This record gives sequence, C-alpha cells and structure tokens, in this order.
Amino acid sequence: MRLRLGHRLLAMTLLLAPAVPAPAAAHPTYSVDYLVRVSRRDPGRAHVRWLLAGIDEIRSLRLVFRDDRFADVSGTGTLARDGRTVVWTPGGPYAHLGYTVAIDHRRPPGARFDSHAARDWIATRALYLFPEINVSFREGTREAASRARLVFRLPRGWHSAAALAPLEENVFAVDEPGKRFDRPRGWFLLGRIARHRRRIGGMEVTVASAPGSGLDARRLLRLYGRTVPLLAGLLGTPPARLLVASAPDPMWHGGLSGEGSFFVNGRIPLRSADKTSSYLHELFHVWQPFRPGPDGRWVSEGLAEYYSLALQRRAGRLSQASFARGVALFARYGRWGLDLSRTREPAALNNSAPFVMCWIDQEIRSASGGQRSLDDVVRLLTHEERTLTTGGFLRAVNRTAGRNLSAPFARHVFRGERPAVRLLARAAADQRS
Repeated sequence: MRLRLGHRLLAMTLLLAPAVPAPAAAHPTYSVDYLVRVSRRDPGRAHVRWLLAGIDEIRSLRLVFRDDRFADVSGTGTLARDGRTVVWTPGGPYAHLGYTVAIDHRRPPGARFDSHAARDWIATRALYLFPEINVSFREGTREAASRARLVFRLPRGWHSAAALAPLEENVFAVDEPGKRFDRPRGWFLLGRIARHRRRIGGMEVTVASAPGSGLDARRLLRLYGRTVPLLAGLLGTPPARLLVASAPDPMWHGGLSGEGSFFVNGRIPLRSADKTSSYLHELFHVWQPFRPGPDGRWVSEGLAEYYSLALQRRAGRLSQASFARGVALFARYGRWGLDLSRTREPAALNNSAPFVMCWIDQEIRSASGGQRSLDDVVRLLTHEERTLTTGGFLRAVNRTAGRNLSAPFARHVFRGERPAVRLLARAAADQRS
C-alpha cells in the first residue's frame, strides 16, 4: 500500500473549489468530491479520486472492494488492508484517496456485461466504481454531515448521465437523505450519448442512449406520460429523478434496476412479444418503496411484471384481447410445481408469479363485489411494508379481500399449482364465437 502526502496543496485546491448547494434540511460540516477520470487512450479503466475537506469528525473509513478489478489503492494518512477490505484513517482535516478500477464486469452465467467500456461509451453503475463504505465518526459528532459532488472528467466530446441533480456539465450533487456520508448511487452512462429529458408527474426523467442503441426515447417518454400518473396512484410520490440508460451489445440482454435508475439493452422493444414492457417492469422496481426479503422476490417480480402488462391496458396502449393474450402467455410459459417463495427459476418468477397475481386480483374483486383489487394490496404494502415477505403479502391480500384466502394461496404459491383465471376462459369463449 502506497501513501502520498501533500496536504497543504490539497487544502488550497479544496478551498478554491466551488461550494456545493446543500439541501435546506441538512447541516453539512465537511465536503467530499468524487472524481472519476476516463482517458481516450484507456477507456476501459477509470481513475477514481476522493477529495475530502474539513473531516475532523471522521475517525476512519472501512472500504470493502467487491472484486479484483480495483487496484493501486493509495491515499493520505494510513491504510490497513486485509484482503479486499481497507481501513483508511485519513489522519487530518484534508485528505485524498485514489484507486483504479477496470470497468468491464460480466454478469453470470453468460458472456454479457452489466458494466462495460466500449470505444465511445461506458455503461456502468456506482457499485462497480466505488467500494462499500462504512464511516466511523468521532464521539460527539452526531450533527456531522457531508456535502458531496460527483465529477466526471471525460474525453472531449463525451457527456454523462446520472440519476443525480446536475450542477453543471459532468458535475452532479450527491445527496442521500438520512445519511451522514453521502455516496454515489445508481447507473451512469458516459460517452457520445444522446440525452432526452422531460418532467412527468413531478419526476425528472432522463433517457440516455449510447451509440448503437435502438431505443426510441421519444416513444418511451410518451409511454411514461400515460403510465406514470397511473403508477403514482399505486406507489405514491415518484422518485425525484429517473435515469433510463440504454446501450447495445455486448451488454446484458434485459433490464437491471438501480437507485433512481435502470438499464435496458438497446435491442429490447418498448413492448415485448409477450405484450409486457421491460421499461415499465424496471420502473416499478425503481419506484417501489419496499424491498424483497428472503422469500419475497417472487412478490416483487410478480407485481412488476403483472403491472407492466396492466398499466399498458389502463393507459389505452393495449387492447383487452392483447391483455388476455399476455396473461395466457404467463400461464403457458410459467414453471409450475415449485414453491414460489423459495425458487429462483426465471420461468417461475417471470411468468408463474405474475399469473398468480392475476388470480389474486380476480379473487379480491370477486370477494369484494368489485370494490377492491390487487391495487389496494399494493397501496397497503406501499404504506405499511418496507421489507416485502410472503407472509406480509398474504396478510395484505386477506385484509383487502375481507376473507381468508390462505388455503388457496398455499396451493398456488407454496405448492405451485396453476390457478384458474376466468379472464382466460372468457377470452377462449370470445375466440370460439
């Protein structure tokens, strides 16, 4: 581990740096600048540097690097390394830390990437550029809080997109409500990118596309213009900002959500052949205020996929016949005979789970005489649950239905029996007539 000095010059640099506007409710007592530099000669490697000023309240930082892509870690003060963990004691009010990180990261089990540097663009996310950070503050410093910026230093002609408040070109404010040490989050798209912005339902939406992406940003914004208000009726106030990052192969074929942002491969259409939409599915995940617990992933995935279909129907973008066809495809391609609360089978999570959601909606409507639906379950979860579990979901279902659905729920969720959905019977009868 190499140590570098030069506090005096660093202090002068930070004092001359422009101040970062802080939220009115915060009381920043120190500043952090995260500098990410990418060179044209070596775009596959990012050089990251942290500049900290006025950090008297900080005793040490525990940094956990996720893999071996990080190298050349150095900084002021002292650094003690144990495997991928570094305990950094800055040792003064002004400090810096630096390291390099290889941007490419493959998403198992295939050969596709969920972080990649091409010749003229980079698609990545904060968790691949920054380690996990745990800060130890000195006693009596409970009011300590940071004001932080993320600064990209990019080749000429490159631009950046992030789900953060822009301060100027390639400079963003970093703010984590309730945190005393703000750190970057979410997806980033860098390079010779196209950016389209629109305010929809109180949310600042940015659609950023890398060269070679087939995403039609204007059509996506029109889809969101119709569906975001509907989703607000389920999940409440939207995130302040949303970034949709789109890039072509060799990126992963699908969608991946992050904080205030998500990635979708540029070859994925707004509406897939099965009538669902990855762009609505991932938006649901970004927006949902709950996170799945150990047995709650099927609930989260089932809701997101079901509403990616239902929202299109309610917005007038999908006919009733096409909606019924989408539900029928859930049933056809689902994996049955599995415990949904335990399985990680894609066919069960992506098809069986949303089909069960359709059945639950049917049963609640029947039990309540059409007065309540799955929507009311989601509203309950939004207001009362922060960790989504199968048990919590069942309680919300029974409460909404006004009767106990535990027995059929167990058959279809825990034993994996395929339920009967009347919508499909009606659709089949319409086809025969």
